[in-house]
Amino acid sequence: MKTENFVRLLAEDLPNRPATPRMVLAGSLLAVAVVVGTVFLIAAEPRSDLLGAGLTPTLMKALLGALLAWSAIAGAKTLARPVAAPREGLKRLVAVAIFLTALLAVDLASRGGAGWLGRMFGRSILSCLTVIPALALPTLLASLYALRNGATTSPAIAGGLAGFASAGLSIVAYGLFCTEDSPVFVATWYSLAAVLVAAVGAGLGRILLRW
Repeated sequence: MKTENFVRLLAEDLPNRPATPRMVLAGSLLAVAVVVGTVFLIAAEPRSDLLGAGLTPTLMKALLGALLAWSAIAGAKTLARPVAAPREGLKRLVAVAIFLTALLAVDLASRGGAGWLGRMFGRSILSCLTVIPALALPTLLASLYALRNGATTSPAIAGGLAGFASAGLSIVAYGLFCTEDSPVFVATWYSLAAVLVAAVGAGLGRILLRW
């Protein structure tokens, strides 16, 4: 019998098994994200046309954030096990790359290349690159704390995925407030904000998740 299967069978025989690190991770991320997102939206207020012209672009941003969060949470949960290879944690991020490519393709197909730079730079780059990481920080710290209960052998990658997950959840909240609706803007600057959070997560993960 393989060691991994033996350990799993022993764990299943425990009468009162504690919550696994993967369960704690998902619970911590969602709980903290809901609190932070609610406080942010109370303070900033959602965009005024949310139920009108702003509905479709807001759903686009929410879908991007949710897809990023799902992919990264699943990857981080996978890497909480010491037997998991790094590629197992990263493979779901391909779905995010496909979604971003589709956004750019639809924008270019419908609006062409004229004004492309204007749509990309928009008016609120600084807000995007500061608010999304700021909203993600509490969730990132909570997720790293949860991952410390696991036994990852890829601490930097696990921390980076925790960063992507936190950024994805903050994108959902920020998207309800942001009025920059160009897919080119969203694909460029929302992605960069998520990468910044992931970089912080990777650095902290390298330190905090080592064992």
